[in-house]
Amino acid sequence: MSETENASATLLPVSFGIGVAVLFVGLIVNLQVVAPLGGVIALFAGLGWVRGSSRKGRPATALPSASAEKTGAERFPRSRLLERATLGLGGLVALGAVLPAVGAAVLPAFLNQRRKAIDLGPLSDFPEGQFVVATFLSDPAMGEISRRTAYVRNNGLLGKRPSFTIMSNRCTHVGCPTQPNGPVFGQKRRALKTANGEVGLVPAQPAAGFGCPCHGSQFDTEGNRTAGPAPRALDRYQFSIRKGHLWLGVIYSVSRVQGTGANARIHSFKRLGDGEPATGPESLFYPVDPIS
Repeated sequence: MSETENASATLLPVSFGIGVAVLFVGLIVNLQVVAPLGGVIALFAGLGWVRGSSRKGRPATALPSASAEKTGAERFPRSRLLERATLGLGGLVALGAVLPAVGAAVLPAFLNQRRKAIDLGPLSDFPEGQFVVATFLSDPAMGEISRRTAYVRNNGLLGKRPSFTIMSNRCTHVGCPTQPNGPVFGQKRRALKTANGEVGLVPAQPAAGFGCPCHGSQFDTEGNRTAGPAPRALDRYQFSIRKGHLWLGVIYSVSRVQGTGANARIHSFKRLGDGEPATGPESLFYPVDPIS
């Protein structure tokens, strides 16, 4: 065997091990780039390893020598058996680790996860310039366990169209429910019956924004983080107006908001997980989020 073949036989198993290691690290830190890179390294190194071991064990002539038959030499050397067993075991381990992660990342894109719009009631229940704390069922089939809370403010008209600010009350740190930093008029609560179940509406005056009682994150009245460990602004809901009623759409994430009310410029992103930053180098260390 030449020096080149010896070097290849030594490097390929090492490369295969490195590829598997990179694959496992990628499943944790970055499913989009690092994990596929590790899979490619392991695949090509494994194929080269198998081919190299096959060539190494191939006899020089088509017919076995008489001395080999007399001495009963191994036709399938033990080293080749161990190499292929190692490759097979490594492949099974890698496959078992990759398939669940790939399924979690890819399957949601092919499943019907579109959330139904939520009817919050007539526009007259949302006075211009005031916040209303709205509670609703995000999935009526699941009942009260799916009840969610949103902060709704009627910003008036933007041109000829109504403008609303609708923020989730969930802190973007670990998902604790935030509270208005100001009076909440519970005695003025209104309960509405809609197609999505009961909707509760409570007026509030969060002059100092919103605060998280769990770890101290603070947000202003536009949802921007002003203090605490939260990595981004409060998430927001899309909305639509249908026959004089306010309807909630899908939820999305926000890095920051410039301006206020109807004139605010919202830096929006797809829905992100709790504690996940929307921008900056640290956002690259989060895997693909299947949340829809």
